[in-house]
Amino acid sequence: MSLKITEINVEHLTPNPWNPNRMSEPMRAKLKAYVERDGLVEPLVVRPRDEGYEILGGFHRWGIARELGYTSVPCVVVDVDDRRARILSINLNELKGQSLPALLAELIHDLSRDLSFEDLASQLPYDADELRDTLDLLKIPDGLEATLATEAEQQARDKPAVITFVVDDADTVEAAIEQMKARGIATRGGALVAMAREFLGKASWDAS
Repeated sequence: MSLKITEINVEHLTPNPWNPNRMSEPMRAKLKAYVERDGLVEPLVVRPRDEGYEILGGFHRWGIARELGYTSVPCVVVDVDDRRARILSINLNELKGQSLPALLAELIHDLSRDLSFEDLASQLPYDADELRDTLDLLKIPDGLEATLATEAEQQARDKPAVITFVVDDADTVEAAIEQMKARGIATRGGALVAMAREFLGKASWDAS
């Protein structure tokens, strides 16, 4: 499908009635400052209606553009039915990637060489404290993440296993467990492990 960007009068656009997306006042202020500084670099997504167009993606940018005196905004027009319009509206809001913390920290570190945390906070969707916390990731020693992952795998392997089995002579098994416990082994599971280890140490396997 070929899409093109069209300038549409802001007064010919209306928000859709089901939009679940909400924005806090501090974040909206950041978005407004962003639009003031860089303009509307991302078009709205709209669909044609009987009168004008309905906004599927970009409601907050449309409202801010009106406040800033825009007479028209860039839009991508899609002709979809109500069901597809709702699905598209959700996807436009939710299908976004997430920044990898370590890579984001490196970017912020590079920017902080020329800009203060306060300047960065005014231009990015983070406050100064969040920026400082992100930079703390760069203080993690090289290789620590790999070490932690290895330790987590080892802990998973070392977790006690739950084994269930059926025996024909439960009395014999219970008697053996009691004898092992008499040697100072506190638990039934520990007694079974001790018996298995003792058997494996003494048994001679005959492949025939």
